[in-house]
Amino acid sequence: MLPQKPVVIRNFYGANAPVYTWSLDYFKEILGHLEVGVYDAEEEERQDDRSYKGAPMTMKFGDYIELIQSEPTSRRLFLFNVFKHKKDLLDDFQFPDITNNVLGFLPFAFFGGAGAITRIHRDMDNSNVFLTELIGEKRVVLFPPEQSSLLYRYPFSTHTSIDVNAPDFEQYPGLRYVEGLDFTLKANETLFMPAGWWHHIEYKTAGMGFAMRSLSPYLKDRMRGLLQVGLLTHLDDLFRWTFQDKWFKHKKQLAQKRANAAMRRLKERPVDAETPA
Repeated sequence: MLPQKPVVIRNFYGANAPVYTWSLDYFKEILGHLEVGVYDAEEEERQDDRSYKGAPMTMKFGDYIELIQSEPTSRRLFLFNVFKHKKDLLDDFQFPDITNNVLGFLPFAFFGGAGAITRIHRDMDNSNVFLTELIGEKRVVLFPPEQSSLLYRYPFSTHTSIDVNAPDFEQYPGLRYVEGLDFTLKANETLFMPAGWWHHIEYKTAGMGFAMRSLSPYLKDRMRGLLQVGLLTHLDDLFRWTFQDKWFKHKKQLAQKRANAAMRRLKERPVDAETPA
């Protein structure tokens, strides 16, 4: 927590916690009647400079579970509050007493089919995240917040247009300088993801997990989250509505300028004599 480094912890909630017995069929049985908002990666690709404020489509939760169980799909659910509809699910696990400042709102669940992708971004509230995989496997790619400029972060937002699976080094030469972590998060494993870390997530199988959030131990991280949630995202929406495509073009130019400046700083930095060229 203090060095703000990612780590994967197995059986975070205790080896015998009932939460690890949850299944997709169980959720279909108890919550299948609900109408839920569904997100699609193809739609997100057309709006890659912004955060979604609402799902573009809805369907019965039971129908969605059957869909991801039967075939690969890019459709997914995120920030779904299953605990709002069945509060006794909270009795199946207890947050370990290894950290303080856990935020007081309920954890949110995430569902996806094989092949579904959560495009690279960093969380707007800039909190630490404990992401637990309960069913299936996810590929997770992480980059530290210090590499935001080299990842071509759009001003006023927490997104970028880069494609982790097909990086365009001609258009985004700063990607040659980034270093990240690439691993598989398996069932019953919890990823501690520190504040501000960029993450790209792919569902390798149909799966389900949930996330709890914790305030960073550092005031600067908390203030950045407050600024992003309370002001910057709203200004971004206002400028997008006012200036439309001109605003997006301006943001892309600023992202390029910042990446170029970051590359210049790296090239000008003295090389340690003990470090191999």
